[in-house]
Amino acid sequence: MRPTRALISRGNFLHNLRSVRSRIGPKPLIMAVVKANAYGHGLEIIAESSIASVEVGYFGVATEEEGIALRKLTTLPILVLTTALEDEIEAFIANDLEFTLCDAHQLDMIASISSTLGKKAIVHLKVDTGMRRVGVEPTDALQFAQSIAQHSGSIEFKGISTHFATSDELDLSFFHKQAAVFSEVVGAIRRSGIEVPLSHAANSGAILQDPALSAFDMVRPGIMLYGYPPSAELDAKYAQELKPVLELVSSVVFTKRIKAGEGVSYNHRWHAERETTICTVPAGYGDGYPRTLTNRTSAAINGKLYPVRGTICMDQIMIEMGNDDVHIGDEVILISSKIPSINASAIAQKIGTIPYEILTNITARVPRIAHD
Repeated sequence: MRPTRALISRGNFLHNLRSVRSRIGPKPLIMAVVKANAYGHGLEIIAESSIASVEVGYFGVATEEEGIALRKLTTLPILVLTTALEDEIEAFIANDLEFTLCDAHQLDMIASISSTLGKKAIVHLKVDTGMRRVGVEPTDALQFAQSIAQHSGSIEFKGISTHFATSDELDLSFFHKQAAVFSEVVGAIRRSGIEVPLSHAANSGAILQDPALSAFDMVRPGIMLYGYPPSAELDAKYAQELKPVLELVSSVVFTKRIKAGEGVSYNHRWHAERETTICTVPAGYGDGYPRTLTNRTSAAINGKLYPVRGTICMDQIMIEMGNDDVHIGDEVILISSKIPSINASAIAQKIGTIPYEILTNITARVPRIAHD
């Protein structure tokens, strides 16, 4: 196995899952959102941990392919959180993948194909309360729900959902507005006599900031399951409650002494100020370690942080050790679950992005190894 690998802590994942449960209480279902290879953590590892926990009652994915891969691991319900194209509908139904529905033409196609297959499709009506991405308008939701109900012979109407646009901000005014609109839509549909078992809206920000308002019948935690609040704004307030699940580690494979003034890596974007030891580590942007971190981050070796020097290459990085001892095979921690200055959130802030991107960009050639 190559030395660069992602270590996945089952214990930390379960800790974060328990944090969700403690916030929402015993009744709402928990949908573990495992899209994008479980946010880069490895679908199989996270799915198996979720199932073993007994806390997870649902899974959320983003694509047909993710849903089919997950269906091989579990019989739990799987909702595909994006809309399906016509040529995907048959596969959804065959694999018991649940639809996110927000278009009348799509409804007709699903009903027709479901009738032909002789198997009911399962749908969740998506209502756009302010995200402006997908979903029916709140004023059209009741009529649309009635249209779904008219297809009861071929469609099971299982859920109503929305998505919060600003729940990761400290200013909760728009979040509260969305929650109120959604609550009214759900109430109107149910008062009309249409039975819909599940209403769900809460993402990680909503669960952290106002679970009492947003939990409804099910919550959809994503990034908080993997140990991070959803924004830098919330990091200071909630980071201590969560435990990062992933560490990206590698090993020293080469060392050399260089002289003062010598340049390191492509284009010599860093020059040594003194004679120093440089060690080489076989990880780079081909593994998802961002090139934009060039000369802006550190890595941990033998319990101490050292600066990453020079342009980050596709497959290798260089680290300045000064006069400290370093040996071939010494472990190098590139993204830490324990050192705040090099966790995914801190690294994201160095390059103006979010921890979601850092984690999901870890490429397929990096093996995921579960522990705990």
